[in-house]
Amino acid sequence: MNIFSTIFGFFVLIWNSILFNPAINIFVFFYKISDSNLGLAIVILTIVLRIVLWPLLKSQLESTKNMQKVQPRLTEIQKKYASDVVKLREEQMKIFKEEGVNPLGSCFSLIIQIPILYAVYEAIVVLSAHSASYVNKIMYFKFLNYPENYHYNLNFLGINVGKDAITVGIFSTAAIGYIILSVLVAYSQYLVTKVSLPEIKNETSEEVTKMELKNTKALKEKSKDGKEEKVIDPAAFGNMFSKQLLYFMPILLFIISLGILGPIPAALSVYWAVQSFVIYLQTVFLMKKNDIKVT
Repeated sequence: MNIFSTIFGFFVLIWNSILFNPAINIFVFFYKISDSNLGLAIVILTIVLRIVLWPLLKSQLESTKNMQKVQPRLTEIQKKYASDVVKLREEQMKIFKEEGVNPLGSCFSLIIQIPILYAVYEAIVVLSAHSASYVNKIMYFKFLNYPENYHYNLNFLGINVGKDAITVGIFSTAAIGYIILSVLVAYSQYLVTKVSLPEIKNETSEEVTKMELKNTKALKEKSKDGKEEKVIDPAAFGNMFSKQLLYFMPILLFIISLGILGPIPAALSVYWAVQSFVIYLQTVFLMKKNDIKVT
């Protein structure tokens, strides 16, 4: 048990030293220069963060461009092997290898961003829930400190970013600002998802997957030990999943940002909405610059 505690303590130390502490210091700095307004500080921090992560976004878009490059060949074999998903999968892997395309390439740059974004998320939660007496202990420089009993300004565009619609009463006039913010979160996520997902036009591929999902006795593959294993075309399943994701994520985030699933500071909704809108604009710009079709 002591070993696990030691490992966990070491992980927390590394996390705080490399990501969380720098994130909250930068956040308080932006709070300082934004006339002590937490909401405005979130907007500034989010925009700066997206500029810093620009190279990773470019990497994602390069993977998208490579996938669009091989799409005509993929479409051709999907039609040719619509009734043989096993062969279809083999031909897809062959094309990816010949063209040097990694279908999971965009995922790697996305994974790298997750710890950074979570550190910012945690910093927002801390600043919206604690007074300066707690935060001052984390500050690197004295000019970032506030009086011990100081509470950070949570008022932004008429709402308290430390609360949510459910907390203030979702059917009250006070909730209007929170509901509008939740709509912006959902809409911005819809835009990002729509522009980020591959264009969905392959009806043949979709029909194959629909048939498989509907009929459990669909195409099967014999394994070495003689047992039968179901096989689903990854590209086809991806197309169907993409369509579901396009609407599922915005709806889910709308529900979460309202506070229906539990209390959540509106500060996080501000962060998410600004981030999504900035990512959308960056993505559209890069796609047009690199001749990638915008969906």
